[in-house]
Amino acid sequence: MTLQFQPPAPDHVPADRMIDFDFFHIPASVEDPAEIWHDLVRRGVPSIFYTPRNGGHWVFLDYADIVAAYRDHGVFSTFQTPIPPIEPFPVVQPQGVDPPAHNVFRRLLAPLFTPIAVRAMTDDLRRRAAVLIDGFASHGECDFITEFAERYPTAMFLHLFGMPEDRLDAFLGLANTFFRSTDPDARARNIVEIYGELDTLFRAKQSDPGNDIASAIVTARDEAGEQHAWEDILNCGFLLFVAGLDTVTNTMAYVWRYLATSPQAQTQFRDRLDDADAFGRAIEELIRINAVSNLYRRVTHDCEFRGVALRRNDRVVLPNTVANRDPRVFKDPDTIDLDREVNVHVTFGVGPHRCIGSLLAKREITISLQEWLRRIPVFELAPEQPARSVFGGSVMGFTGLKLRWNVQS
Repeated sequence: MTLQFQPPAPDHVPADRMIDFDFFHIPASVEDPAEIWHDLVRRGVPSIFYTPRNGGHWVFLDYADIVAAYRDHGVFSTFQTPIPPIEPFPVVQPQGVDPPAHNVFRRLLAPLFTPIAVRAMTDDLRRRAAVLIDGFASHGECDFITEFAERYPTAMFLHLFGMPEDRLDAFLGLANTFFRSTDPDARARNIVEIYGELDTLFRAKQSDPGNDIASAIVTARDEAGEQHAWEDILNCGFLLFVAGLDTVTNTMAYVWRYLATSPQAQTQFRDRLDDADAFGRAIEELIRINAVSNLYRRVTHDCEFRGVALRRNDRVVLPNTVANRDPRVFKDPDTIDLDREVNVHVTFGVGPHRCIGSLLAKREITISLQEWLRRIPVFELAPEQPARSVFGGSVMGFTGLKLRWNVQS
């Protein structure tokens, strides 16, 4: 097999831009995986640097450069971007295809995530959150990840997508391998397993469509009135599967972790429960400060960017957590200001590939916190936390987060 998208040897990288950095590796002494990124800024490394780790890739650290890469798909493509590199890799639809080709499936999916569509999910989201929280509220403690943050958005996604919710644990296992493994064989097997699940699902929906996203995809027709190519249908399902089972979970983990260490912030949110605008503004700030995704791009041709020589197939990592704390864009960027008025964060990306499910993600976080605060009194981190529960990679987060609170008799 001829490999077409492997990054070149880094003989074009100046020595002063070569930094030994592995964003999958979190040192044992680090309790917050985002800190390995912010430590780069504190150390004063070049704002554009190259690391030989994970197949070799560039890292952009400035907000302006990250936004430029998001917007310029002519240079920084989303097509065939995996880190570490793996071929063949699914051409996920529409995220892994550049304009104008990506418009086909983006237009198909967009109506499913409009403000009106997401608003219609509110009652179900609220009911699901309440049921989960009521299941442990009287215990005075919980592992927030395993008992809520993994289950809540994932079960809702499976429901919307038309997948069986009783297989939630199996699907979580597939998503965890996809996002966390760096073993080539394990990653290849994982992709085959996910596609097998999707093929079974779409064939069932083709025969017996329902009112769900999978049915909408498989029954959609192109401009000629034909069903979309089966490979594209699977690739679209693949994107939604891996995106729907991880990022919201880990954003919620960061938000609750912060609130557990700040009784004052808990009070501020409780005081805003009946003020939708103020509550939403505060949520937006926690989404800014707790960006969990580090997104990938692939350089399409030899070129120069900000005076740095880039080669075709070079990979680039765009860490949103660093962009969202750029002092040239955000006043007091490391301060969590729940009344921040101007908040141009890039947590959901920018440009043609901006996260299509961002409204749903924000609605899930908002409703979860509202229902939590109505049912759980002041809470804090439990003194004993799961050992080595942090992870890095394209999505950062925690495998466990134990919280506790006083139960009123």
